[in-house]
Amino acid sequence: MKFGKKIIFINSLIIAFLTAVIVVAAAVAGTRVLRSNIRNALIDTVSSRAAVISSGNGVVPDDFDYNVGGVYLSIYLSDGTLKNGSFPGELTLPIRKGVVSSVRIGGNAYYVYDFAIALEGREDIYLRGVVSASNDVWFAALVSFTVLAGALAAAGIVLNILSVRSAVKPIDKMRREVQEITNSKDLERRLSKVTSDKELARLADDYNYMLDSLEGMFRNHERFTSDVAHELRTPLTVILSESEFALQETQQVSEKDESLEVIYRQSKRLKAILDSLLEFTRFANQLKIDLKPVDISAVTAEFLGDYVFPKDIRCVSEIEENVTVLAEVTLYERILQNLTDNAVKYGKEGGSVLVGLKKVGETAVLTVRDDGMGMSKEAVSQAFNRFYREDASRSDRPGLGLGLSFVKEIVRLFGAKIGIESEQGVGTCVTVTFENVPPRS
Repeated sequence: MKFGKKIIFINSLIIAFLTAVIVVAAAVAGTRVLRSNIRNALIDTVSSRAAVISSGNGVVPDDFDYNVGGVYLSIYLSDGTLKNGSFPGELTLPIRKGVVSSVRIGGNAYYVYDFAIALEGREDIYLRGVVSASNDVWFAALVSFTVLAGALAAAGIVLNILSVRSAVKPIDKMRREVQEITNSKDLERRLSKVTSDKELARLADDYNYMLDSLEGMFRNHERFTSDVAHELRTPLTVILSESEFALQETQQVSEKDESLEVIYRQSKRLKAILDSLLEFTRFANQLKIDLKPVDISAVTAEFLGDYVFPKDIRCVSEIEENVTVLAEVTLYERILQNLTDNAVKYGKEGGSVLVGLKKVGETAVLTVRDDGMGMSKEAVSQAFNRFYREDASRSDRPGLGLGLSFVKEIVRLFGAKIGIESEQGVGTCVTVTFENVPPRS
C-alpha cells in the first residue's frame, strides 16, 4: 500500500472509530439521563395526584385525570383490587409500596410506581403510576445526532483524503524527479523546491547536497582515472619501448644494460605510485590509531636536518623546544615529508621554505610556508580533495594529487585540524593545529 493511501486509511479508521465512540457514549449517557428523568417525573406525578386524593380523604374528584403527561394512573385497594383508573395492556404486578419497578407490557418497557395514600379511619389505598420507559422525542434526537455525527465523520474523511493528497503531492513530485535523475544518470540535475513545507524543503536541500557530493566524487574519480592513466602510461611506454629495444639481437650488451637500467628505474616509479595509492587507501579507511606523547620539536628538527633541499632552496626553521602532542612518529614524519615536498615542488627558484612549530595556548601549531607560485581560491577550496590537481601551471608537476589528502587523513587520525592560506604569486602556508596536547608532568 502506498504511503498516502496508508495514511488516508489509518486516519479514516481513527475518524470512524472516534465517531462511533462519541455516538455510543452519547446514547448511553443520554439514555441514562432520560430514564432517570422519566423515573423522577413518574414519582412526582404520582405523588402530586395522590395528594389530591388524600386531601379529600379518599374521595376522588369527578375531574380527576387518570392520564397525566403520559403517566397512566390507577387506584387500588389494600388487597390489590383495581378500583378505578387505566393502564396500557395487561398488568398483574403486585403492589410494591414506594418502589419503582420495571416491567414489560406488550413487548414494551414501562416503569411502575405505587404510592400509599393514608386515610383516616379507613384502610389505605394505593395510587399506581405507569409510564413508558422509552421516549419518541429522545429516539428521534438520537437518530438525528447519529446522522449528524456520520455526516461530520464523512466530511472529516473527505478533508483527510484531500489534505493527505495535497501533502503527498510534493513528495510524489520529488520521487519522480529522483527517478528521472536515476534513469538519466545526470548528476548535474537537482531537485526543485516543490513545497514551502520546511521539512520537505530541508529534505530536498539534503538530497541536493548529497548529489553535489556524489558529483564531486565522480569528478574526482574521473580526474583520478585520468591522472593515474597519465602517470602509469609514461613509465609503461618507456618499459615497453626499452624491452623491445633490448630484445633485438643486433644490440650490444652495453646497450641492453642501459635498457635494463631504464626499465628498472621506471619499474621503481610504478611501484612507488602503486604503494602510494595503497598506503593512502589504508589510512583513509582507518578509523582510529594508538596515539602516544611525542616530542614533535625533536622529530621536526631531526627531519629537517636529514631532508635534502635543492641547492637553490633555503630552509628556515623556527622550532620551539619541548612541544609534545599525542601522535605517532612515523605518521607525523609523513606530514612533514608531504608538506615539505609540496613547498619545495611549488616554491620558486632561489626561494625559501619556512617550517615553524610553537605552542599557542593549549594547542601546538605546525606551519610550512613557501614563497612560490601560490594557489587560486578554487584550488585552496579543493586542495584536500582526493586526486585534485589544479589545471593551471601547477598541474605540470609530477604526482597524483594525493599528498594533501594523505596529510588530511593523518591529521584526522591525530584529532588535529589543518588549513591552507595561499595567494597567487606570493606563496602558500599550510597550518596543522594539534589540540590533543598532553599536560606537562
